[in-house]
Amino acid sequence: MAQEKALVSPMLKARAFSDPQFRLFFLGVFFAVQAIWVQRVTLSWVAWEMSGSPGFVGLVAGLSLLPTLFTGPLFGVLADRVDIRRAAFVTNGGLATCLTVLAISLPIIGPVGLAVAALTIGIVTSAHHPVRMSLGPRLVPQAMVGQVVAATALNFNVARLVAPAVTGVVIAQFGAQVALWVAVIFYMPMLVVLTQLRPRDLPFRARAPFLTDLVEGVRYGMMSPLVRMALLLTSVFATNVRGALEVLPVLADGAFARGAEGLGLLTAAVGGGALLAAVLKAGGAGDVGGRISVTVFMTAMAGQVAVIIMGLATVWGVALGATALAGFCATWCGVSLQAAIQTDLPDDYRGRVMSLWTVVGFGTVALGAFAIGALAEAIGISQALVVAGCTGVVIQGVIVAGGARR
Repeated sequence: MAQEKALVSPMLKARAFSDPQFRLFFLGVFFAVQAIWVQRVTLSWVAWEMSGSPGFVGLVAGLSLLPTLFTGPLFGVLADRVDIRRAAFVTNGGLATCLTVLAISLPIIGPVGLAVAALTIGIVTSAHHPVRMSLGPRLVPQAMVGQVVAATALNFNVARLVAPAVTGVVIAQFGAQVALWVAVIFYMPMLVVLTQLRPRDLPFRARAPFLTDLVEGVRYGMMSPLVRMALLLTSVFATNVRGALEVLPVLADGAFARGAEGLGLLTAAVGGGALLAAVLKAGGAGDVGGRISVTVFMTAMAGQVAVIIMGLATVWGVALGATALAGFCATWCGVSLQAAIQTDLPDDYRGRVMSLWTVVGFGTVALGAFAIGALAEAIGISQALVVAGCTGVVIQGVIVAGGARR
């Protein structure tokens, strides 16, 4: 069986990239994720430059993620009911429109205006997540869905490595307004690609009331032990580790006085670690056959330790190394857990179930960013990161112990 799997897996990978629909999708997503990272780094920097407040940086980061907690499941239902290609066009176009308005108004808005812009982007993003997670898998046969998840993660993390460093230079040389226009331009290729995609139709089913579909999706997810454990593990990891990665402007400039270029280097370090994890996952490393392996639990714990090291670091190189480790752990855990959920998921449940994953995976990041930003305001960024990491180690330890027993 193991030899058979070793032979089949590379064949599936080759076939996935030989599919013209997948190649088009991969190309469009390449530019779209560049836009996402330019947007995230620029928003964080503008918040820091505008206020000099760690709490406000956490607030802006949180507002761009928090709507997923509340509206994500609603958009998940819609993703299972509407034309998914048109929905992707609306969400990608909506994000480009939000950034266009922000770029035009940036010279005249204050902190309140920036917070409103972040919240608006967060609402559109909460619709975008279940749509994009439904679109890719419906372009290929079911057997290749895991490879689509891994390849998309690879694409995402190439952007995470390249875009932040370039964004830091663009902001330092030309200003945040130019960086926002760059993000708008990067959304354009995906809008063109979407006109050529033909995703698989959903199986016919009688249209149920909206609330019934919502409850049915939640029930489907909660009845699965795998999905329940994945959500629990993701919630703790996302709150502490990914929440810490949302306040990097405070670490870059507040702790090390490195400015926008320092922020770009820190975010690129996260991206370097994440890219390594994505390459390994795309190559088939850590395939667990529909279960959560011990490796995932260990990697989650290592991510919490990385946050502690980020807080204790007094040398710039150590801070870069710790953020790279955090990025590696975040991507390894995220891709492993998402692929485990997505592989056997029926198309007509994909939007609803994956919206639960995004609620936990992105919504709790907002809570973590709020908490760590507020704590940094009170006791300093270094101490706040140490507290976050230590808290995560304790809670994660309980989960690891329980998962190992099971």
